[in-house]
Amino acid sequence: WRDLVTMSREYLLGVTLEIERRRVAQEEPDNVRRSLELAAYFTSCRLQPAHLQIALRSAIGVFAKANNHATAAKFARRLLELNPDPKIVAQARQRIAAGDRNPRNAVEIDYDEFTEFEVCGASFTPIYKGSPAVRCPYTDAAYLPRYKGQLDPLTELTEIGASSAGLPAPRS
Repeated sequence: WRDLVTMSREYLLGVTLEIERRRVAQEEPDNVRRSLELAAYFTSCRLQPAHLQIALRSAIGVFAKANNHATAAKFARRLLELNPDPKIVAQARQRIAAGDRNPRNAVEIDYDEFTEFEVCGASFTPIYKGSPAVRCPYTDAAYLPRYKGQLDPLTELTEIGASSAGLPAPRS
């Protein structure tokens, strides 16, 4: 059951990130930075390979459109590691080539692919390893300390940071 709860948490977070990214793109079209960050964070969710391919392809498109060719190429390299269909391989290689020709990012974002992090389920910002965090007692979702005592927005079941008796939260 722990694996199911962990997987469910990752999918809830991923879908919520993508919904927020689409909202930002539609309602705040000038906020390209935030849209890029949300797309990048979505790729950090631990999804099944087929679904991670979707997240990566989405991020590649968003980053390429914003002229963040270097990061789009990095996502394309990650996509190739998942052994996608040949048509997708060709598209990923094109994006890598474009990134190699123009290895720049037009928009700077708060995303460090080399530092381990979790995404706060309320603010949708990274919580880097070693930074303080509070957790949902059921799903073990991470939150910034300022959300302690609030209802977990992912499940709407538990209080963030509450101690619980009974079944322990899954540790991933």
